[in-house]
Amino acid sequence: MSFGVEIFAGERYAQEVAGGLLALEVADASSVVLTGGSSARKVYGPLGETGLDWSDTDVVFSDERCVPPRDDASNFGMAVRLLPGLDAGRVHRMHGEDDPRDAAQAYSDEIRPLVDAGLELMLLGMGADGHICALFPGSPALEERDELCTAVDRPDGLRGLTLTPPAILSARRILLLVTGEGKAGTVARAVQGGDDPATLPVRMLAAHPDTTFLVDDAARSEERRVGKECRSRW
Repeated sequence: MSFGVEIFAGERYAQEVAGGLLALEVADASSVVLTGGSSARKVYGPLGETGLDWSDTDVVFSDERCVPPRDDASNFGMAVRLLPGLDAGRVHRMHGEDDPRDAAQAYSDEIRPLVDAGLELMLLGMGADGHICALFPGSPALEERDELCTAVDRPDGLRGLTLTPPAILSARRILLLVTGEGKAGTVARAVQGGDDPATLPVRMLAAHPDTTFLVDDAARSEERRVGKECRSRW
């Protein structure tokens, strides 16, 4: 398997990814996994302006901090603020305000039918350390094979909830939203291989048949400086 890579000019990244790609992808999907992070925040604003109809969509979340839904740090809260009409969908929220272990078990049970059917579209971010969802390097959650959601300790000191590898790899299509020069080296490591998922969690997606990086030109691989908008398989 290999990663797909699509590169967008930085100043047009949010508009072109949201309006020219994600709006079509989301509209065609009956289940969508939303993520948090700075790159998603850039894209969700323009995506919210496209007038998407969420009413027939199951909306799942990749991860959540253990905070109330209206907290500024909540991924759910960010999505609701930036994506008008999202609450018209069948929204499956991670209850970050509840006991983490109880919330993780409840979420695993809630989304299992969707995972068994195959989540259609998953949007993920990636940190400079290669983490996806709230699966950080060295996390025991990277070894989870039974539960679909688990509670984790985050590097920022908060507890968190995250989808696990079985849930992530159930997705039919995965799009990674990645921007910024600080992540260019990590993108290169991800697509070139050689790192174990235990130390570079994004590498678990190398086994997935349809995973694509959507990067701005600052975050493009240090090893391949190709032109502006393009698509390639590395």
